[in-house]
Amino acid sequence: MRAFRAAAFAAVLSSLPAAAGQYSDLWWNPQESGWGVNVVQQVETAFVTLFVYGADGKPTWYVAPAARITHYGTAGPLFTGALYTTLGPFHGGVFDPRQVQSRAVGQVDLEVLAKDRMRVHYTADGVSVVKEVVRQTWDQPVIGAFYAGQFALRQVPPGGPPVGTRDFPGDVMVHFDAGQGFMRVDDPLRRCEYRGPYETTGKYIKFSGTYTCSAGDGAQGTFQIDDLEVSANGITGYMRTWSIDVNQFGRFAAVLR
Repeated sequence: MRAFRAAAFAAVLSSLPAAAGQYSDLWWNPQESGWGVNVVQQVETAFVTLFVYGADGKPTWYVAPAARITHYGTAGPLFTGALYTTLGPFHGGVFDPRQVQSRAVGQVDLEVLAKDRMRVHYTADGVSVVKEVVRQTWDQPVIGAFYAGQFALRQVPPGGPPVGTRDFPGDVMVHFDAGQGFMRVDDPLRRCEYRGPYETTGKYIKFSGTYTCSAGDGAQGTFQIDDLEVSANGITGYMRTWSIDVNQFGRFAAVLR
């Protein structure tokens, strides 16, 4: 039953657009404290909030309620939307919808440069700004849990073309704490353990190091896991492994037991 649930989870994941929700986060420039960009993405549309400083030095907000993906580049999509400033009733009083007003001030473009980096282009009331931002991280996760997972890893001999995809279920145990990560995967043929340092970039975890398999073909080598996202109900990620005999790459998903 657990394997069925994990397979269904992976199938749903693979059916979504590549960019679905993955850029939702709080973005900032670490060298320019106090301003940033909030992105909440649903499929190919994002609600973008710019919280910046005005010419008078006071907090100023701009919003793009419908920034849509206009095309995909080599690194990722480009979101484009009209930018507005808004006014409304005092938050401490009775809400009067008649006082809500919006005024178009320009346009915002979010140019994705990497999974954890983007360039923000925007024009507001005739002022044009271009800034690079990264995901903002407040805390390092302490994670220890058991999952029922499903893996789909493309098999590639070193120096050769892909030879197929290995799809398999696996019981997954994950533990992250104090900068070090551990993941154990028990699939029908073997047990593999992955160990190494990790870092958090916004809602994603990057995890890399060495792995060993204690049964089956006894494989060992190095690995890298990107886009590892942990939710209340499961985990998803993108895995690459390198060994003498075969290299692998592909996605995995697992539901919490």
